[in-house]
This record gives sequence, structure tokens and C-alpha cells, in this order.
Amino acid sequence: MNVIAIMNHMGVYFKEEPIRELHRALEGLNFRIVYPNDREDLLKLIENNSRLCGVIFDWDKYNLELCEEISKLNEYMPLYAFANSYSTLDVSLNDLRMQVRFFEYALGAAADIAAKIRQNTDEYIDNILPPLTKALFKYVREGKYTFCTPGHMGGTAFQKSPVGSIFYDFFGPNTMKSDISISVSELGSLLDHSGPHKEAEEYIARVFNAERSYMVTNGTSTANKIVGMYSAPAGSTVLIDRNCHKSLTHLMMMSDITPIYFRPTRNAYGILGGIPQSEFQHATIAKRVKETPNATWPVHAVITNSTYDGLLYNTDYIKKTLDVKSIHFDSAWVPYTNFSPIYQGKCGMSGDRVEGKIIYETQSTHKLLAAFSQASMIHVKGDINEETFNEAYMMHTTTSPHYGIVASTETAAAMMKGNAGKRLINGSIERAIKFRKEIKRLKKRI
Repeated sequence: MNVIAIMNHMGVYFKEEPIRELHRALEGLNFRIVYPNDREDLLKLIENNSRLCGVIFDWDKYNLELCEEISKLNEYMPLYAFANSYSTLDVSLNDLRMQVRFFEYALGAAADIAAKIRQNTDEYIDNILPPLTKALFKYVREGKYTFCTPGHMGGTAFQKSPVGSIFYDFFGPNTMKSDISISVSELGSLLDHSGPHKEAEEYIARVFNAERSYMVTNGTSTANKIVGMYSAPAGSTVLIDRNCHKSLTHLMMMSDITPIYFRPTRNAYGILGGIPQSEFQHATIAKRVKETPNATWPVHAVITNSTYDGLLYNTDYIKKTLDVKSIHFDSAWVPYTNFSPIYQGKCGMSGDRVEGKIIYETQSTHKLLAAFSQASMIHVKGDINEETFNEAYMMHTTTSPHYGIVASTETAAAMMKGNAGKRLINGSIERAIKFRKEIKRLKKRI
């Protein structure tokens, strides 16, 4: 991350010469300098070049309006405003919360300013990196490794064999060095929820509007079973979506529970229309309990949201109406719903907690966010017995997790944080709409 944009439209020598000096000084610190044509070009650059780490501009020409526009795209982006001693700095304390640093046009000051920009860039990178990923990067950079496991010893073993060397060269040294043992105390523990791992879970929970979040390294198939093993003890009755994932069928095979199925609608094309609202009502459930042998009042419910045909439920209605203390939304295919207003009230973690109920949402981070395969999350809103829940978690979690998967889960959350995350999701929605419109247009021409 080493790209600096300079809005070089100063127009007078006493402004342009200090910027030329600064350009040379920044190149000496391995920055790459780009010159956008205008304000619109700069904003497009910020949208499309994620390695941009700073913007230099003339305060008299661009002032606070440009800062606000940039902040909407990335509120953490370092901004460097140059002004002369006669410039009017009409800013408030609230404005200074944006990442704006002020410098005066002066010859001979380039080296000092470049050093400050280098320092601010390092702080920017440190600020946007989530805790576990940051700690893992630091561990790798320091050249440490564990003597116990894994046996490839930071990739060394692979390089003792021709085929192993080919494997090593393909994946690269950082992949090998970051594959480390759970015994590294400074990185904490996924199973004990300690150290940077605990910080990562707390970070993810804040981003996803949860009270508690867990990282799962074997997909949402495993996440579903963890939630189910805790929420549905042997001998209990569970309400479950008839159109559920096979992991929930496996849960029922593993546990001595009685299922009562929610019955979704289906049209003539075989497309599932979702579960009718009547299925969530007390009277309907009471009737099903009475009709089902060995059934008691359900202690837990599982709804697939979205459906496998892409339909989302009104989760606020379900939380309010469904007379069950524990509700699980299997949201494997929609981990992005918390980051656009169009999904408000349609995801498990939206809104406040519901008193007397526990809401779970499981998500396949690897499916539609940027994370490695197998990365998944469990989000919780409500009061759980964390010690008991962790027994179910440990039952289904390896004692040798791949730190690349764990760090990618946390990084996916970091990408969704703040304005940048909302922009990514809204951009995806806009592209999907344009694609549909284009398909419709082409259909008319055929």
C-alpha cells in the first residue's frame, strides 16, 4: 500500500515547487505518485484503487467539501491539505475528526513532510487492520516459528523435495510462515477465545451488530451443528424449515430431537416461495405439536434466510411472532445483509435484542464476502451460557485451525466496516440491477 494522489492544480510557482520537492522525497520513501485530472477523477481513483493511502491537495482550491466526499468513500483515508499563511482554515473540531493534516507551502521542508506522511501511512495501515490479522502479520515479519507443529516448519520441509519446492513456490513464503501452531501464546486461542482471537470475535460482533460472534473454520455446515447442539438438548422438539440445509438433517441424526417442519410454498416452476406467515403463529404450532408423536413445545427454531431461491423473510415479524425462546437464521448465502439499508429488518442481527429470546445467525463468510473457503461465522444476540456453548463449539472445532482461514474471516469483517463496506455492497447491488436491465434489453432484441 504505497500510492499517494496529488491534486496538483496550484497554478503558481510558490505552491508548485514545494509539491515537486515533496514528490521526489516521497519517491525516495518508495511511494508511487499519481496525479488525478480533477475531483471526479480522484473520487473514481479512491473507489477503484484500494492501495491508495493518501491524498495531497490545495486547501484554497478544494477545502472541506473534498474531505467530506472522500470520507464518504473511506473515512480513514489520510488527507494532506496544503495552505499558505494567508489561507482561511474554516474548520470545526468535528471536521478535524476526519483524517486531515495541514502543511504550509515551504521550500526545503519536503523531507520532513514526507517522513510525516510515511508515519501517517503506517498509522493508517495499523488502524484499518483488525487485531488478529495484525498480530499474525507481526509474528510472521519477526521471523518466528514453533518447534512443535506444523511439521513443515514455516515451509522449510517443502523445500527439501522437488515436488515440495514447486508447492512452496506456488503458494509463497507468507502462506507457509503464517501456518502456525495453536501453541503460539501471543496470538491467543480460537478454542479458548483468548488474546487476539477474542479481540477478533469482539471486533466482528461490533461490525455485524451482534452481541457475541464466533469464527468457524469448517463452514456453516459446522456452524449450524454448533448452534443446534447447544440449543436443542436430547428429547426436545425443534421447529425446522423443510427446505433446510443437509447439515441440519445431520444435526437431527446426531441428536435425539423431534422435528416439526415449517412447510414452505412452491409454485408450478418448483420455485420455493418461502414459509407463509401463518406457519409462525402460535395456533398453527400448537396444532402441529398435538399431531406429532412425542412432541413437546419447541425449544428452538431454524429458518433458512434467504431461501435457496433468494427470498428474504421479514425477520422482525418472525422474532416478534414465533413463540420460541431460541431462533436460528441459517443465512449462509447472505452475509452482506447488515450493510445496506434495503435489507433492514430482513436479517437475523438487524434491530435490537428481543427480550426473553436468543437470536442466532450463521453465515458463510467465504461464499459472498472476501474470505478463504470454509470461513464461517456465528452471531448471537441474547443471553447464552458461554461455557456450555463453547463445549458445543469445541466439539466441532479442530485443535489445529488454519490461521489463514481465521484471519481471512476477520479481514472480511474489516472490509465491511464503516462507509467502505456500505459502498462495496451498494456497488454490488447496482451492478446486479444493471446486469438484469441488460439481460431484459437483450431479450427484447432476440
